[in-house]
Amino acid sequence: MDSFSESILLTSALLTTLLLFLFWRTRQARKQQIKRYQQGISLLQLLRVTLTKTQQHRGLSNGFLHGDRSTQGKISQLQREIAQQSVLLETNSRWLVDNERWLAIKDHWQRLSTHYINHQPSYSLAQHNKLILSILHLIEDCAEQHHLQELGLQEQTSIEHLWKSLLFNAEFIGQARAVGTGVTTAKRCRSVERIRLKYLHSKLSDYHHSLSGAACSRALSSLLTTIETEVIINQPKISSSKYFNLATRALETSMKEFDQGLSELSQQVATRSIYRI
Repeated sequence: MDSFSESILLTSALLTTLLLFLFWRTRQARKQQIKRYQQGISLLQLLRVTLTKTQQHRGLSNGFLHGDRSTQGKISQLQREIAQQSVLLETNSRWLVDNERWLAIKDHWQRLSTHYINHQPSYSLAQHNKLILSILHLIEDCAEQHHLQELGLQEQTSIEHLWKSLLFNAEFIGQARAVGTGVTTAKRCRSVERIRLKYLHSKLSDYHHSLSGAACSRALSSLLTTIETEVIINQPKISSSKYFNLATRALETSMKEFDQGLSELSQQVATRSIYRI
């Protein structure tokens, strides 16, 4: 075999090796991408549960601080569940363990859950709101860290709708539930609470106009009517438990949409892992 033929064979062998190496690198990168998506979706699902339980704690503790002692057992149970959820979160995410925002959330929650019973209702409510806002921002951080914005929903122009719009609007419902629970427990709507509820009513009315789902629209419409006719009055007549449950139904419809969005993403990623790896 002459030197030219040997050179051709060597070049072909090198090109084949390079192509195989590039194929392997691309395959590994896709595997890492799928794994990152899956970890991000799983973490968002766990954080959503933490968010919901913290919102419930806010509403029930506001009722307790306004005189409804029947909620104390439920509050204690929620605190145990949130503690368990924190362990589960850290077990499933090394990224979260060292995250500065998460560490601040844990510290804030520890102080708030231990001492809420000694706080004034307004202070407890404000601290809960601040804590929940931090959780919402952590959810955004999580989605960005795991590149979930690269995915898409069938019915949405942007997947970021889930954590940038839906959850923040749901939080307005959560705040209305907490403030209204305090008002209906005390059977009195003071000026500061009326101003806050009117603001939340306005924000939720705007959100209501953007809804397309019938179940979400009905639940939120019922809540808005109740706030306007039975809560923002001098002497509310609706019971705190009835109002809390009514607001919870509205909140759950939004959270259900969020869960369905994550489920769609999970299925999409699963399909990619089958056909692209």
